[in-house]
Amino acid sequence: MVLADADRRAAAERGRAQAEAEALLGQARTEGERAGELETARDRALAHREARKRVLEARRSVYEEFRRETRAAALSLRGTDAYPALLERLAKAARDQLGDAAELEIDPPGAGGVRGRARNRGVDYTLPALADRCIAALGAELEELWR
Repeated sequence: MVLADADRRAAAERGRAQAEAEALLGQARTEGERAGELETARDRALAHREARKRVLEARRSVYEEFRRETRAAALSLRGTDAYPALLERLAKAARDQLGDAAELEIDPPGAGGVRGRARNRGVDYTLPALADRCIAALGAELEELWR
């Protein structure tokens, strides 16, 4: 009887231990799944950020190439027959803005076009500056390239 009683208590204790082990295992499994979901979400967010960074880098590269080509095209005007007339128009625009006493730099090396100064004011009608203004004026139209 003592032995049978001890066997029953041992069996009951094994049952409680088994149930506790199964509960702990279930809890560990649930926590592991949650941790895995969090890790997956973190990995997705990192991948999304990296993809966005690459897209922005590619856009910047295309924009800079477009800007270089636009500036080069503007500078190529220096070798055309129409360039002297363009210089005259740019000088007139500078004088109209700054007055007849303006100091003008006509066809500055490496930039072409006209720069003007009068007192504390200045204008920049160099070919690269004009090309940059044309690009800036595209505004939203330029954004359409990315859609």
